[in-house]
Amino acid sequence: MSQTLLPKLGLHHTYIQVPESAMANYAYGYSKEDKPVRVNPGVLAAEAYGIKTGSADLLAFVQANMRYQGDSEVKQAIELTHQGFFSVGGMTQGLGWESYAYPVTEQTLLTGNSPAVSFKANPVAGFASPKEMGVQRLYNKTGSTNGFGAYVAFVPAKGIGIVMLANRNYPIEARVRAAHHILSQLAD
Repeated sequence: MSQTLLPKLGLHHTYIQVPESAMANYAYGYSKEDKPVRVNPGVLAAEAYGIKTGSADLLAFVQANMRYQGDSEVKQAIELTHQGFFSVGGMTQGLGWESYAYPVTEQTLLTGNSPAVSFKANPVAGFASPKEMGVQRLYNKTGSTNGFGAYVAFVPAKGIGIVMLANRNYPIEARVRAAHHILSQLAD
């Protein structure tokens, strides 16, 4: 991944293990007690925390998701992440990305990113085969750990996207509301 995929995506400051040379740029998060924290080592730490990146590389990743023109195998992999496998209400779940028909209301995004969807059982409709979702969608993903919060959303048809990174775990609802407002302004 570090030797092949990340360079092909143009992600030069994205790491699985932050090297010593980049540690000065590795941010601390802040806990609820306002204490500096980093991700904690543990049994599933690598799987849960995955990659460490910054806003510039994450924006480059969003751009690649909207208009990747490089390696054909990477392009095919990106397109696969835009296919839908299941739907829950107005949200379609792909391989990582969740998507919504665009334009999308703030309430639909809030519902799809709510604890009721994330932490409770919901009726799910599966597709017989992966479903092409197309560019007339809003793709999004939230992420949180103790001390950090993130939200990424983009609309390929409009060529707009947003990356929100915080070194504090702000509520997902606040992130979604802010991003929806910004994207609505950019789309006009």
